[in-house]
Amino acid sequence: MLLTRFGEIRRKIRDVSVSGNQGSDDFFDDVNIFGGGERIYTSQNFRGGKITSIFGGSEIDLTKAKLAPGRNVIEVAYVFGGSTIIIPPTWNLRIETTAIFGAITDKRNIIHDPEKQDDGILVIKGAAIFGGGEIKSY
Repeated sequence: MLLTRFGEIRRKIRDVSVSGNQGSDDFFDDVNIFGGGERIYTSQNFRGGKITSIFGGSEIDLTKAKLAPGRNVIEVAYVFGGSTIIIPPTWNLRIETTAIFGAITDKRNIIHDPEKQDDGILVIKGAAIFGGGEIKSY
């Protein structure tokens, strides 16, 4: 999976485009190589995305987004880089990652209120090699 992801990165580097720091797409693709940024997503049917950080990082704010029903996946590939993903405290989260000299941690303030719980589930999957990420909520 990781090698396939790096092949995608090489293709994207050839077609680099500058985008704003906000988006409302249901799916995002965030690539950070020796750099990074902050992005806010406001999709009301958020389905997931991809984050690749190589010697770089980013902050992804999903607090204004709403999960789509069912399983929604964010694929991560961190190599000497990482990201912070900020999600609402009511989202259901599952972390399915592999870490080699790195980590992906859940630092959320979890709210256990069945009436406020979202229907969908967010799954973070991928790898962190000498890098990492954290999931937060405010």
